[in-house]
Order: sequence, then C-alpha cells, then structure tokens
Amino acid sequence: MTLVLENVDCHHGNTKVLHDICIAVSAGCTALIGANGAGKSTLLRLCAGEGRYLHGLKPDGEIFLNGTPLASWPLQDLAKRRSFLPQQHADQLHGCVRDIMCLAMYPHGGGGDHAVALYQQALSIWELDSLACRHYDDLSGGERQRVQLARTWLQMRLHPIASERLWLLDEPQTALDLPHQRRLRDHLRQESAEGATVFFSTHDINFALRTADRLIALRNGVLCADASPDDFSDKALLERIFDVPFYVTHHPVDGRPWVMAE
Repeated sequence: MTLVLENVDCHHGNTKVLHDICIAVSAGCTALIGANGAGKSTLLRLCAGEGRYLHGLKPDGEIFLNGTPLASWPLQDLAKRRSFLPQQHADQLHGCVRDIMCLAMYPHGGGGDHAVALYQQALSIWELDSLACRHYDDLSGGERQRVQLARTWLQMRLHPIASERLWLLDEPQTALDLPHQRRLRDHLRQESAEGATVFFSTHDINFALRTADRLIALRNGVLCADASPDDFSDKALLERIFDVPFYVTHHPVDGRPWVMAE
C-alpha cells in the first residue's frame, strides 16, 4: 500500500498542529519521531482516515491511498487493508479479550476456519491464551497493549495479500516489557519484509533506529527530517529535532546508531 500526503495542514481549534506535510510511505517499516506535541498522533490519525470524525480537528490538503483519495475509500474496504492502533484506546473498549480481538474479523465478513486459526495464532504470538476470557478492564497496561497489538495483527493478517496491508501504530511499545518489545520489533520487521506498509510513532528513538528502515521526524508540526537510521548518527540532526544534546554510539549487534540524551 502506498500512502501519499500532499500539502497536509491541520488545525486543532485555532492552533495549527501540522504544517504543509508532503510525504509518501510505502512497503517497508517507517518510524515517526518527535517531541511531545510535535503532531505525530494527529498525523497518524489523519493517515488512518479518522480526521473526518474527530471533533475540533480541521485538516486540509490531500491524502491518497494507492492513488485514491483516502476519504473516498468505502469504510469496510479501508478496514480490510488498514489497521490502526491509537495511543488512547482503553476508554472505548469493554468486554472480554476474546470479544475485543474478534472485532478484527468484522471487516472481513466474520469467522471461518481460517479466521479462527489466525485468532489462535494471535493469542499465541502475544501470549494471551490464558487471558482470552478475562475482562479487558481488569488487565494491566501491558496486557491491554498486547491485546490491541493482537487485534491489529489479526485484522491485517486476515487480508491474504501482504502488499495490500497498511499497519498504522501510535506508540505501539507503550507499557510493554523488554521481551514483548523485542517481539513487537521482530513482527514489525517481518510484516514489512513480507511487503506490508508499516508506519508507527514512538518516543523511544533507539526502538525506531533498530526497527525501521526509514525515520521521519516532526518538530512543532513541521517535517524536519526524512532519512535512514544511519543518518541519525548526526548529533546536530537529533539536537535540532529534540532541543537537547546527544551522545551517539553504535549498537554492537547491528551497527545502527544508538543514542542517549546527555
């Protein structure tokens, strides 16, 4: 899937939160970074097609998915190809884990043997087998995040063609322990290697550097960097994005930049 943003602006009330964003995101794994309030969540919501439903959000410009205006996509067709994990979701979802995960099946026409097999696989991947009958409200933050990751994974894998999957994730590693962060990184890279388009935001720069093939940075709603992980060994670039000094070294396993705020 190819997602193209042309001259995208966005106001929230009287505040302009995105300024003339022009990017194209396609097959592979792309990370979106920037400080608090940089516009990351707003940008991902617009990419997911939620701009038309969010109170107080006034977008402008054009967003295309595979050459078709995003707003023109029938909602069910869009949901078959695009799965979105918002940063805030706990207040909108209630019920048991099994029921929440099964929401992923509705755009694809419900169950069936293949859907059931993928559902079981999702439980196993995200270590949710023992939680399937638990009420979502009773889970810890990390357990809830794993449920949401399993739901988005299931929604995408139900589409049989990897190159027609768009996975949008806002802070996907939030509340995850280290083993599950590693599992998430592996699956994001696996999805992108199979031809899916993965676009996620994160405040963990090192998670982005070790996971993504491309990093896009926002500063106060303005696109200020669009580069490969290796380019982020430039301390001046990092300091321009985050306004703090950085120490930069390289990871001993893959040689990618490894950064720390001084």
